Amino acid sequence: MLRLRRNGRKRDMRITEPGLRKIASFFKVVLLSFALISIGYMLGKNSQKTADSEGENAFTGDHIAVYYLHSTFRCETCNTIEAMTKDLLDRNYTTHLGDGRIRWKEIDFMKNIEMAEAFEIAASTVVVADVRDGEVLRYQRLDEVWTLTGDRKAFDSYLSTAIDLYLDGRANNE
Repeated sequence: MLRLRRNGRKRDMRITEPGLRKIASFFKVVLLSFALISIGYMLGKNSQKTADSEGENAFTGDHIAVYYLHSTFRCETCNTIEAMTKDLLDRNYTTHLGDGRIRWKEIDFMKNIEMAEAFEIAASTVVVADVRDGEVLRYQRLDEVWTLTGDRKAFDSYLSTAIDLYLDGRANNE
């Protein structure tokens, strides 16, 4: 019970109306839900950082890496570039993804400064890299993806040409 003094007199501030009780109860539920969601979000972010750091070890050995490097905050076009690239890989390179000859990785270049510097990244882009024994031997930054998102055939052709050159080059070098 809350007591207020107004004009020198004590006054009870009890929630006695059924409607006000419902509103108070509603706000308690909303506040509790917000607190639980916030805690869950915090725990999820921490577990993702752990998974991301563990995922870096997966990019050792010999393979063609297809990286989508993006900034922390992404625009609609950035999300489109990622979706179109993943879709192309899933449609045309399923076998290569399955046997490990091609590996896909999306990386926040603002958090991974080493990758940003290695590939000279200033904006979101796709990079195709020839990785041998865990080292990038050569790579191609596909900056034109920005101008091709409105033309699916041209986008797919641009990426496929780069990926195929690296696949063919690997076959000729082995």
